[in-house]
Amino acid sequence: MKIYYILILSILVTITSWQANAQNGADDCINAVSVLPGVISQTQINDLSGGANGGDSAWFVYTPSENGYLDISSCLGGSDTRVSIWSNCTDAIAVVTNDDQCPFAPDGSGAEYASEIAGFEVMANEDYYIQWDDRWNEDPFDWGLSFVNIDFNDTCQTAIEITCNSSTEGTTIDKTDTNGVGGADAFYRFTETSAGARDVAFSLCTAFDYDPFIRIYIDCNGTLVSENDDACGLGSEITLTTMPATTYYIAIEGYNGDIGTFTLTVDCAAPPMPPANDLIVNAIDTGTEDYLDQDVDTQFATEEGGNPNNCTVDGFNGVWYSFYSAELGSSTTTILTPNGVSGVIYFEATTDSPTIEELIRVEDAENPCFTGTQASINLMPEKHYFVLVTNSGSPTDILIDTDVILNTEDTVFENFTFFPNPTSGVVTLKNTKTIEKVVLRDMLGAIVLESEINATQATIDTKLFATGVYILSVFADGISSQHYILKE
Repeated sequence: MKIYYILILSILVTITSWQANAQNGADDCINAVSVLPGVISQTQINDLSGGANGGDSAWFVYTPSENGYLDISSCLGGSDTRVSIWSNCTDAIAVVTNDDQCPFAPDGSGAEYASEIAGFEVMANEDYYIQWDDRWNEDPFDWGLSFVNIDFNDTCQTAIEITCNSSTEGTTIDKTDTNGVGGADAFYRFTETSAGARDVAFSLCTAFDYDPFIRIYIDCNGTLVSENDDACGLGSEITLTTMPATTYYIAIEGYNGDIGTFTLTVDCAAPPMPPANDLIVNAIDTGTEDYLDQDVDTQFATEEGGNPNNCTVDGFNGVWYSFYSAELGSSTTTILTPNGVSGVIYFEATTDSPTIEELIRVEDAENPCFTGTQASINLMPEKHYFVLVTNSGSPTDILIDTDVILNTEDTVFENFTFFPNPTSGVVTLKNTKTIEKVVLRDMLGAIVLESEINATQATIDTKLFATGVYILSVFADGISSQHYILKE
């Protein structure tokens, strides 16, 4: 946010001791001249080399008595200068440097090639060495040094941190207009720590003794996000949908220049919770039956924090499923309504509770280690399998279709097949044993189709059914088998 230097200099009258002495500074860091906050006038650097960076400098040192923020500026001094801050005289690189980046004051004054460092955080009783150099002429120049206590939140750079579900008392009586919109302002900053977007209310409605005004910025360059006046009588309040890992700067001002005291409250909605199975230790055991997990929201899942042997999943925030296969077979996992970044990957392990590093991606052409909406593998006997699924854009249904070759006691549906699935119309059913009848139900359990078959092959027509997932029950030799059909 632009700092207006005419106002900055006026602040110094009230919050610092002034000095206006001709000081050239020292020629080197070791002999740096001690300075106090104020205006240092007629600083001169003899430019013996005749150009920029010729090795000539003026050195000063400032030692604050308490923690706070330092502003150093030659913006109203009218000279071509560069300024650096060093933590000691032996470092190879300055802590911070600025050259030719002064913004102009509101009235158009200011030096095009002057320099400033604003909001530099300093610690009590530490020495900070100030170097002026980069001279193109030998004219003296004036520069200012100001210090504000760490709790004196008069600028965006000195904003006081606030957190969820807190109340902070503040005042604009001793503040100035540093964001240039007409009123003294006190600044606060809020950083969203939630894993997902949520609503946060910044309110002055609890207590105030003047006509306050609230503005919220996304940075200290003046990028306005929202503003409000008179949400609760003369009080102001903004409810903002905040984004993860984002810092917001809240300026508390007064309408038409009014000043006073206030209480700023911050109320945050509960952060979104990750899915119950977002870590491998909480994987849902699906067994070797078809499994449908509905309305799964993976966008708030957390990273596992590691990688399997042959597949990097860094940044792959998803949910986990597991099952044990005692026999040969196959398994296919499908994201039914993909959105955003989607991915399905099968892994195998030697135990039912592996770490992420103990997993091995199943080597199969239909199970690549990258994003996709479906993956398939062939099952091997006596293996533990884990499936990682993500769909970052929105909640979705996840279908895990697993078929194993049954032992000799359960051979009725050993060779049962149905296709195509997903389907938009006719589905063909085949079995080596006679299919007695089929029943099709929707996800609420209501029967939408029931048909006597008494044959090893049949068809069912789904063209008139609504798009969605249906449960197919197939009866043979007095027992039944259940499957899912996805109608497109």
